[in-house]
Amino acid sequence: MRKVRIALPATVTNIGPCLGSLGLAISMHASVEFVERNDDELQVETLGEGAGRFPLGLQHPVVLGLMRLFQSLEKTVPGLTIRVDNHIPHGVGLGAEVTYLVAGIIGGNNMLGNPLTREQALTLAATVTRRPDQVVTAILGGLTTSLLDGETLVYRSLPVEGLRVVVAVPEIEDYPIINTERVSQRDAMHNLSRAPMLLEGLRTGDHKLLGMAMEDRIFAPMRKLYIPGYDDMVAMVKQHGASAVTTSENGPAMVVFAADNHRKIALVIEEVFRERGITARTWILPVDTQGVVISVAQSG
Repeated sequence: MRKVRIALPATVTNIGPCLGSLGLAISMHASVEFVERNDDELQVETLGEGAGRFPLGLQHPVVLGLMRLFQSLEKTVPGLTIRVDNHIPHGVGLGAEVTYLVAGIIGGNNMLGNPLTREQALTLAATVTRRPDQVVTAILGGLTTSLLDGETLVYRSLPVEGLRVVVAVPEIEDYPIINTERVSQRDAMHNLSRAPMLLEGLRTGDHKLLGMAMEDRIFAPMRKLYIPGYDDMVAMVKQHGASAVTTSENGPAMVVFAADNHRKIALVIEEVFRERGITARTWILPVDTQGVVISVAQSG
């Protein structure tokens, strides 16, 4: 009986001014175990963050990813028990939903003995999710850049210093998905001019440079309108040594970069939101440099 376990990290995307082009993996993980059955049933069990959020059947995103793989190979999905143990908060911009779909594709590919190469599996996952930044970062780990040109995936791993960050997730009801179709030339130029400096700051761990280059003038001004106390929080954490703050993806998850004093910064964040009647959870996490971890076992 074949058993495959897939572990994938959370992803920080839309980092500062680098919208849709960079991804940073952090050491917060979801693991999915696939176990062959002696019948043709498909059972899904969930633990941890988001348990019960999705139907435990064909509509679960792990199963949707699995089915897309089998469809692409023109094969029938076998009987499986799928066990999900997730530690990534859902719906806050840390890539949990995409991670599930990727786990389904990578796990299914390994259950079949890897008929797809890693390149092919990456491309399938990116085209299915339309989120190459989250897919590539979750699989490769570290800092990545990627784009999907039609059906062609182009990506690179980028050098990144061994940073530790504070991740904060305020529990905000009815937090919206924020989009914009019009961007001023001035704001676009502001973001573009800072992207190379941000890359250099991440490469070298230069926190002064991170602080100068992190500002986003396209989405951040709108996102912070829906995060009560955002400006006060940023001012307070910088007083305690933080170099830069960014929302991840659409938010409301926020990532704080700092050389040290991480625990104090986490406590300050919790207090700022508590004063506004909002519970905020915080984690102090290193960058994940491994990406996907795959374990395969055979018994019987």
